[in-house]
Amino acid sequence: MTDDALQAIEASLQKQVSLASYNTFRFDYPAEYFAVADSLEYLATLLQWANAADQPVTMIGGGSNLLICGAISGLVIINRLKGIDAVEHSNGSVTVTASAGENWHQLVRYTVEQGWHGIENLALIPGTAGAAPVQNIGAYGVEVKDVLTRIQVINTHNGSVFWMDANECGFAYRDSFFKQQWKSTLLITAIELTLHKESELTLEYGGLSAHLSEKPSLQEVFELVCRVRSEKLPDPSELPNAGSFFKNPVVSQTAYENLKTRFENLVAFPVAGGMKLAAGWLIDHAGWKGKVRDRVGVYDKQALVLVNYSDISAAGLLALESDIKASVFERYGVLLEREPVLLPESARKLELEQP
Repeated sequence: MTDDALQAIEASLQKQVSLASYNTFRFDYPAEYFAVADSLEYLATLLQWANAADQPVTMIGGGSNLLICGAISGLVIINRLKGIDAVEHSNGSVTVTASAGENWHQLVRYTVEQGWHGIENLALIPGTAGAAPVQNIGAYGVEVKDVLTRIQVINTHNGSVFWMDANECGFAYRDSFFKQQWKSTLLITAIELTLHKESELTLEYGGLSAHLSEKPSLQEVFELVCRVRSEKLPDPSELPNAGSFFKNPVVSQTAYENLKTRFENLVAFPVAGGMKLAAGWLIDHAGWKGKVRDRVGVYDKQALVLVNYSDISAAGLLALESDIKASVFERYGVLLEREPVLLPESARKLELEQP
């Protein structure tokens, strides 16, 4: 790319743009450079400019799993890549390909309307299709890794676009290589899911089966998940939040049994390697549910959700997070871990260096 072309790209970029409307906490911090990518070609061009200008790149989808706590240096790209394609196969499976900028809930709704099973339990999770693998989103016994087949990425250093198998991506509980070692080198541009025209519904988690008929339809499960989530979780467009703020901690069987002797009503679920504790229960019974201070607080219907009532800065929420973690550790001996990604990168590095 010529110097003139690079200068033309830089001239087209917006500068010092507020990100308040691009993160669901609505914290008001600026991006040094800002652009919206609605095609792979333009995204590649933006990356080419960033490399030539030696600028770091941050890509944001729906901003629903972010905790922005400061100005972001370099180029912030809003992912608006669109498009959904589907191929039905003779064995009853369906391959669904969705561009990364597609709204996740609308993608779930579309698949349910087509009668395709697999992601109905993941309805009403905010964010984009491209963000879903980063966090390995999950709900009611289903994780997106369960249906992911391939992921299309773009290399931030050389602009190459390629597909990779989902089993190469290091998926774990609310985690993946995209959230860790690949976060600055590989950006997700599309995902491929394998769904099914007929399949067993997953209803044993979260009491779903208790609210359904003996043989519920796919649509009924979808509608129930939407209703339950709406009753328990605040709509980010009405009350700024990032959904579940803490991961459910996993402890050993021995640690669980010791806690159970002290807290008879402790909520936990068996998983590989031990027991998964309900973080919301821990926070609630430590006395935090419904607490409000410094214009942020803990949601009064679900203690797992931290909300922003009117603050433009993340300082109050970070302090609240710290105090909740200290309180839970003192009471239960369990360390909570944040689910949303902390930005900017300098803040993440500083946090990791702290003892």
